[in-house]
Amino acid sequence: MIRRQGPSPLYYEASPNNRPTLRVEPGEVFEVVTQMNRGPDISAVPRDLRDDWSRHHSYEVERANPSSGAIRVRGAEPGMVIDVVIEDMELAPVGYATFAGNNRLFPSTPVTASDLAAARVVRICEGHVIWDRGLTIPARPMVGMVAVAPAHEAQSTVRVGHWGGNMDVQEVGPGARVRLVVNVPGALLHIGDVHAVQGDGEIGGTGVETSARLRLRVELTQRPEGMIWPRIVTPDHIFAVAADRPAESAFRLAVGELIRWLQADYGFEPRETVLLLSQILEARATQVVNPTITYVAGVRQELLLGLL
Repeated sequence: MIRRQGPSPLYYEASPNNRPTLRVEPGEVFEVVTQMNRGPDISAVPRDLRDDWSRHHSYEVERANPSSGAIRVRGAEPGMVIDVVIEDMELAPVGYATFAGNNRLFPSTPVTASDLAAARVVRICEGHVIWDRGLTIPARPMVGMVAVAPAHEAQSTVRVGHWGGNMDVQEVGPGARVRLVVNVPGALLHIGDVHAVQGDGEIGGTGVETSARLRLRVELTQRPEGMIWPRIVTPDHIFAVAADRPAESAFRLAVGELIRWLQADYGFEPRETVLLLSQILEARATQVVNPTITYVAGVRQELLLGLL
């Protein structure tokens, strides 16, 4: 029988002091039910979506990015790395997007103006987001917030750092693994902020926010040489993740993490790494609305197969 972490209790900080809500073994498959962010008033919900909205949304959510539990992984110790493997995601049939009308990265129109504030509640079905009767968007399920507890302090689940957090990387979906450095015994894994789809930058402040049932497993390894920031492995790419402001600082940190990864695990010599990355690097900002900007820097796996 697969054990399950329900959508409560909810945490809004990744903290070494959070009480564990589920205990799992390395390699064990388990489920986590996430809660969506607090959404618009019921008056903004179309009548044909209100039943599903009531079943899958809770106005009791206090603030952004509730985390479903602090999951303790047996055997996880500082100096190790936890791989969070996303095996499957089942989205709720309803979600929403909102925009407050301003984005501090865009202090003038057409992105920022008081009359641009808007909210939309949408149907999610058969792998698509039904934006309106004339526009259907292919769903791309993703987990926005994946974190372990920092070593000493509590960090808001809105923030991003060495511990992971609200990275909002679209590749963190089925088939992906998120690699995080363990800071405290048991790791204390935090999961939340699921999106049905999200554009680069998340410029309005939300993706299509929803809840989900996630099927996960975790694996433990020793910390690779030079690893500081989170790393993501997908069937097609490897990505290093970093966050900072301004954007060029986040970009620089992500590229630095990728360079250390390529040198330690793939045998690249320092003098050839930058030369090669100038030809094959793929990088972008995945969100620009949090306290810091998230950048990913990666390369296609097929280019590295002969080096392992």
